[in-house]
Amino acid sequence: MNEYIVAIELGSSKIVGVAGYRDENGKLVVAAIESMSASNIIIKRGFVQNVDDVYAQIHKIKMMLENRIAPAKITKVYVGVGGVSVTAEDKVTKRSFHEDSIIKQAHVQILKEECRSKLPTNVDVLDIVSTGYIIDGRSERNAIGATGTTIEAHYKAITAKPLLRKNIDRCIIERSKLPIAGYITSALATADVVLSKEERTLGCVLVDFGADTTTVSVYKNDTLVLLETLPMGGRNITRDIMSLKLLSTEAEQLKKSSGMAIGYKSENNEKLKFEGDNMVAIDLAKLSSVVEARSEEIVANVEAQIKRSGYERKELTAGMIVVGGAAQLNGWIKLLEERLVDMKVRFGSLHKDILAVEKERPRINDFIQAVAILNAGKEDCTKTPVNSTVVERPAPEPEEEEEIIITPATKEEKPKRRNIFSTLFDKFGKIIEEGEQDDEN
Repeated sequence: MNEYIVAIELGSSKIVGVAGYRDENGKLVVAAIESMSASNIIIKRGFVQNVDDVYAQIHKIKMMLENRIAPAKITKVYVGVGGVSVTAEDKVTKRSFHEDSIIKQAHVQILKEECRSKLPTNVDVLDIVSTGYIIDGRSERNAIGATGTTIEAHYKAITAKPLLRKNIDRCIIERSKLPIAGYITSALATADVVLSKEERTLGCVLVDFGADTTTVSVYKNDTLVLLETLPMGGRNITRDIMSLKLLSTEAEQLKKSSGMAIGYKSENNEKLKFEGDNMVAIDLAKLSSVVEARSEEIVANVEAQIKRSGYERKELTAGMIVVGGAAQLNGWIKLLEERLVDMKVRFGSLHKDILAVEKERPRINDFIQAVAILNAGKEDCTKTPVNSTVVERPAPEPEEEEEIIITPATKEEKPKRRNIFSTLFDKFGKIIEEGEQDDEN
């Protein structure tokens, strides 16, 4: 078989295309990852802002993926959906029987459809997620096979504004002429490939820090308790740094290389100078203050969502698992640990049973959300032309090799580019180091 599953992630900072297949054991093998920048705000908080520009990027990604998986041709794609429009609402439906009965799949399906019918007509239903059942007054996680005379089904109804999918349809179905095999709720798919059943049972918080949004998912007793997307992310920090008279590209680079969510203190008015058409001197203490203030605001909002879940932090004993590009800000984990003192915090990585070809293995954890959408796909999305020469699919990395987990690099681990920014950032690091030594003395 030369067919592949194909998925598209529409992020605020980049659009990602992924192709993969299931091996003979049913494990996902990631065969190709391609991405294009979306930094000119063509997608904002999950919404496609410019249909033509997004179509152009998707078309390029499609061509690049087909070059990687040739001679297979992409005939449809799975697409991830997320953003501030996506909400989770609690719903309950009930059903009674004339006598004690065995509850079957058909009964559960009827309850689920009744839940769907209760939702407003002006929303787009993405998922109906079961959160448990009450049968004759007793709580049950799974209703099928249980007996009783009454059943009460509890759900999280995941909905979004219709425009969310409508604009995606315009890019992919109308412009690219590609059918959409299915829409995948990105937050749910990410949880499936990052969290273990044990973590979801003990209780945990999954936080996806993106460019424009931060998505918070709370799990307890292997059940989704809360799903909320906040309209703030790494781009808010970049805009704050721009207030120091920097261009957006300069502010973004400064954030990634020297911005710290927590940790830098100075009383000596050290300056970091940017050389260009106009010399700009950045007060390092002010830079730290700007970055830290916005970071603390985001963390405070994440903390508020945990409180909304109805659980104390200490009850979510598996802690917080963090994913997303914005989480790579220096000091981010430290800030979370200091603010959420009752929780352990770690970076998330893909389950080790998700495999990849040799080229993609080193960077697979940089594209967790896209791989998650791919993993949720069930149907083959490609066809191989009849007259084409069959090419064997690339083999995954051997399973016995140690799992590679990609975590944000420290400043020492980043390759040094010998440009004006590198020189200035090196100087910035030296100032911090000297300050820390003075503190120790």
